[in-house]
Parts: sequence; structure tokens; C-alpha cells
Amino acid sequence: MSKKRHDRHITEHQEAQFDFDDAKELTVGEAMLKNEEVEAGVLPGDSILDKYVKQHKDEIEADKFETRQFSKDDLVEKEEVEEVEETQTLDNLLQELREGTGVDSPAPEDELSQFDDLELTRVSEAPLVEEFETEDIPTLSRVTDSEDGNSKKKWVLYGILAALVVLILGTGYYVYRQVDRSTKEIQTSQSTTNTQSDVEEFNNLYDAFYTDSNKTALKNSQFDKLNQLKTLLDKLEGSREYTLAKSKYDSLATQIKAIQDVNAQFDKPAIVDGVLDTNAKAKSDAKFTDIKTGNTEIDKVLDKAISLGKSQQTAPSSSSSSSSQESSSSSTERATDNTSPSSSVSSNNSVSARDDSHGGLSSFGVDLQRASSRVPFNQSAVDDSNNSAWDFADGVLEKILATSRSRGYITGNQYILERVNIVNGNGYYNLYKPDGTYLFTLNCKTGYFVGNGSGHADALDY
Repeated sequence: MSKKRHDRHITEHQEAQFDFDDAKELTVGEAMLKNEEVEAGVLPGDSILDKYVKQHKDEIEADKFETRQFSKDDLVEKEEVEEVEETQTLDNLLQELREGTGVDSPAPEDELSQFDDLELTRVSEAPLVEEFETEDIPTLSRVTDSEDGNSKKKWVLYGILAALVVLILGTGYYVYRQVDRSTKEIQTSQSTTNTQSDVEEFNNLYDAFYTDSNKTALKNSQFDKLNQLKTLLDKLEGSREYTLAKSKYDSLATQIKAIQDVNAQFDKPAIVDGVLDTNAKAKSDAKFTDIKTGNTEIDKVLDKAISLGKSQQTAPSSSSSSSSQESSSSSTERATDNTSPSSSVSSNNSVSARDDSHGGLSSFGVDLQRASSRVPFNQSAVDDSNNSAWDFADGVLEKILATSRSRGYITGNQYILERVNIVNGNGYYNLYKPDGTYLFTLNCKTGYFVGNGSGHADALDY
């Protein structure tokens, strides 16, 4: 870069100022021109070309960014025309400058030499046009500022519309999810509420079947409502409470059926609200089998009822046997009757002619509470009267009777002793008061005895 151009580059960054002292020496026209130059940003060191460019900046910019559509031949032809026009324009401009400034002035000549450089540069660029002759010149569309602005507005509008669509869809989806979730929560809440209500209704009806909170006895009057309980159970199906409710229902149904089956063997219900009616009579065709329900207290009552029925089934034959035996040995009995009551034989018990009273009273005509026995009554075992299992071990009976007297269970020999069953080779007896009240069951081999009183042992020794 020459020194002159370097200085001009520096002065471009200087702010143009209209010195008042200089303005005083200018005419009005010169002052106006000078003012226009200052407003255009012309600096004192600017060349004529720089002044021209700054004063006609808007026109040059407008022509610079305007695009037009030309074919390949038109582009070459136009380039040549523009080159001629520019040459003429520059020649005219140079002529005007020479006339205004003087051709022989060294400074203007230096400045005007820039135009010569510009012309040489344009000439050197001319071969570039020839290079494009071998290639297809792309078609250029003329786009005006207004068209470009409208296009931008359209794209902005499309963007806004797209954003609105996305926003609407997003909002709609969000609302849908919220409504769906709320609906499910409501349905779940309602389902939970309904389930809890059904569970409560089921449990209330289930509890109503029992006479107490410990579920030890059933109300006969509730048996017909088992179907209602089944309906409530079906409503709980699929819920987490169903398994427990089903277990309760199955257990209850088993207990009811067991009681109904046993009661059907008597002329009237033998078990009513968990209590055994000893006045119930077994039917002639009754069949008794051991039944277990899983409810310990109810199973005890069932065992007593079964024992009662079995004892009644064997009573007639036992009475006949006892009567014949009594007739054949009436003289002997009469001779000893006043001295020992132990020789009497109960007419309503299946016992042998042996002395089974063991110093107690006869059970003849006494309603014994066999249903309360801790060991189930077994008639076949009783009939095996010669079995050594019935023999008391030494001192066992005496010790039991002494304990009973000391506790006030019996007085003297006022008691009834009756065979009940043989279990594991041990004979078991029941001890009753004279009126038939059950006291306890005893093991004639070990001396272990247990009754039904509160606080006593709950388990047998076998």
C-alpha cells in the first residue's frame, strides 16, 4: 500500500468537521456544497473518488444489491454494455474533474490515476466471463425487497401457526391425561370404598352366625342365611380381601353342615346354639360317625352328641341283658343288696355282671351327662368287659376318690363310676355325682383325671 493510500485509510476514521473559519471565506454556494460533503462524511484528505462514493452511497448500495435474471448470452452482452457505460461515465467524470481542478495539477493527476487502476482491474476481470461460457449459467430470479419481506412474513406466520398447533395438541393431550388419571383415581377410590363396604357387610353377617366373639358356638337360627353370606363373598371376588373371606366362609359352611348332619340323626335337634340337649332321642336308623370341623369347641359338642346317640342305640339290648341276668341271680342279689350297693348293675348301661361300680352307686334310672365326657363314649370298648384294660392299677382309684372327697366333689360312696372307652390299652372311666352330673374322666392305669371345669387341664393324656 502506498503512503498516500495509507494516509487516506487513516483519515477515514476521522470525524468530518466544518471549520467555521474556513466557512467565512466561502461563498454561499460553496458553503452549501461544503456542508453536504461534511454531512456525507467527506474528510479533508479524501480523494475525489472517495468523495463521490460517500456522497452517492445510497444510489451505489441500491444498485449493488439488486439482482436480475439473465441468460448466459445476456449476461455477457450486459457485462460488455456496462463496461462501456462505466468507461464513458468514468471518462466524463474525469473530464469534469479536469475542468474543475486543472489537468496540470500534480495532485489531481495522482488522484485520477486511481481511475486508471480501476479500469485496468475491470479489464483483467473480463476473461472471467469467458470461463463461464463453457458452463451453463444458472437462471437468477429477480427478488425484490417487498417479495423477500412477504416471504419472510409468510414463514414467520407458518412458524406461529405450527407453534399454535403444537401448543393446542400438547395442551389437549395434557388435559386428556389429567382427566383420564382423575377418572381412574375416582374409579379406584370408588372401588376401594365399595370393597370396604362389602367387606364390612360380609364380616357383620359372618359374626352374626356365632353366639360369641370367640366363635365357640353357632346360632341355629342363622343357618338359613348362609346363601346370603355366599352372595356377599362373590362380590369380593378379585379383591385382596377375598382370600380371607373365602376361608371364613368355607370354615363356617363346614361347621354348619356337621351340626345339621348330627341333628338329623335325632328326633329333634340335639345341638342348639352350641348346647347339647340330652333329652334328644336318636332315631332308630341313625348312623353316627366321627366328625371334625377344625373348630375345637364345636367339635367337642359334636363328639358329645355322637356319644349320646350311640349310647341310646345300645340301651335296649343292654336293658334286656341286664333284666335276664337280674332274674337269674335275684336270690343272690337280695341276700347281698342290704349289705353292699356295689353289687347292683345299671339297667341303662352296657356293663358286665362284674362289679364295675367299685363301691359307688348304680346308674339305673339316672340320666348321666355322657355328652360332657372328655373321652368319647365307645360302646364296643365297653362291651369288651373282660379286657384287662379296665382293671385299676394298685391304689389309683382310692387316691382319686380321696382327692374328690377332699375337694368336695363327692361325699363318702355317693358317686357313680362308669366305663367309657379304651385308648392305647388304658381304660377310661367317668365319675358322676349321684344325680348324674359329670365330674371328670379318669385313666384307671395312670390315675390321670381331667374334667371340663374352668382352669383345669385342656388336654388328655393320650
